[in-house]
Amino acid sequence: MDAERAFYYFNEISKIPRVSFEEKKIADYLVEQGERMGLEVIRDKENNVILKKPANRIDSPVVVLQAHTDMVWQSENPEKTLEKIPYNIHIKNGKMCADGTTLGADDGIGVALMLALLESNQKNYPALEAIFTANEEETMGGALAIRKENVTGKYMINLDSEKEGVFTIGSAGGISSLCKLPVQSKNSTKYKTVTIMVTGCIGGHSGLEINRKHENAIKILVRLLRTLSKDSFELKSIEGGSRSNAIPEWATAVVNTDSVEILEKQITDFMKTCENEWCNEEKKLSISIKQMEYSCVVYEDGFKERLLFILENLPHGVYSRTEDFVCSSVNLAIVREIEKHITIELSLRSSYESWYRDEVKKIDRLIEYFGGESEEKDEYPAWMYKKDSGLTKIFLDTYDELYGEEAECENVHAGLECGIIMRNCPSVKDAISIGPTILNAHTVFETLDIESVNKVYALLDKVLQKINVMKN
Repeated sequence: MDAERAFYYFNEISKIPRVSFEEKKIADYLVEQGERMGLEVIRDKENNVILKKPANRIDSPVVVLQAHTDMVWQSENPEKTLEKIPYNIHIKNGKMCADGTTLGADDGIGVALMLALLESNQKNYPALEAIFTANEEETMGGALAIRKENVTGKYMINLDSEKEGVFTIGSAGGISSLCKLPVQSKNSTKYKTVTIMVTGCIGGHSGLEINRKHENAIKILVRLLRTLSKDSFELKSIEGGSRSNAIPEWATAVVNTDSVEILEKQITDFMKTCENEWCNEEKKLSISIKQMEYSCVVYEDGFKERLLFILENLPHGVYSRTEDFVCSSVNLAIVREIEKHITIELSLRSSYESWYRDEVKKIDRLIEYFGGESEEKDEYPAWMYKKDSGLTKIFLDTYDELYGEEAECENVHAGLECGIIMRNCPSVKDAISIGPTILNAHTVFETLDIESVNKVYALLDKVLQKINVMKN
């Protein structure tokens, strides 16, 4: 059995704009398809849609299928952003892609696979509850809104993984800390203003790539400022980072000084001293200085010292790990000045709620000690992997039967909707995440491997038939 209908549905939903927070049209389409198939349809105010298909026998198990409907939109051409749909989808060398925009295979292909399975005439499937969640890419607000009374399934198959033959069986939980410090200013005593820029860091996902030697541009900038004598500069502003779930690729500080030449020499000396630390990995990392229009207001000396002390002592990086995966980490993600307050955002992840809760309280205490305040936000639960998972065993055995090789299992240090849905819906006792191979997701170079979609569909078809003969 192939995935022809999955490709049909992917083509159809690719005509529908579905960026995060704008999922109404794709929810309308899913409701329409559910009604056409004669399925039970549930839709909530978050634009989550659940389609339910009964089994042919009363005592059949209930399996939850789950994917998210929103996509990350990127375009290299402003003219292609009007409708926010993939532009000129085509296949080349067995790979599906779009021209200059994101393809939306994350997670449009998961949605399409679910619709194809719901439409299938296969008589030996268990009862299916297909959950299509909204707004996964930004806040996971859709998954957070799923109600337990609408879900009865025991097994859940999430279709949001991006490497065929690799099964995800657990993921980290996490929380963000948003810290604020009221700015204290004074008139400058120096006469030249410059911007110091750290750019070109690799960055990357703050969960999946936090274990790699990717430098944090904010930390490098603060480290550089600390090498300068206190009296040689006054700090006007500091900022860095773009997203809470990304390792900062850049950071800048505006400073006042009496000698640009001395600062340039000190920056050069700093680069020579430290370049061996990152030269092998961070090949494009650079630090530059640019003279600016003079600014007469800077941070008060004591505030400058407190701010730099906080930034250099806030945690960043891996805190604990097993032989196979990262357990706990912190990403110092964003620094900004907003409405006369320095705001600092950190993203904490862990397989253990107890760890990130204790760690976020330590951050709270540090900020409060220096006269600031902090807020905890965007918490999501961990999905604890089960070493004795019956569902994982079925997938591993079936994969070996179909393809004559062993699939891999991984526990990812990133947030997935499985943990949220399992917390909210206690009927779900076992879960796994699979998917076809998607490369360069969230970028204009996103590609979907065609053959991997066929393999995933065949695997799902065979696994569902096996589950159907199990006792409920």
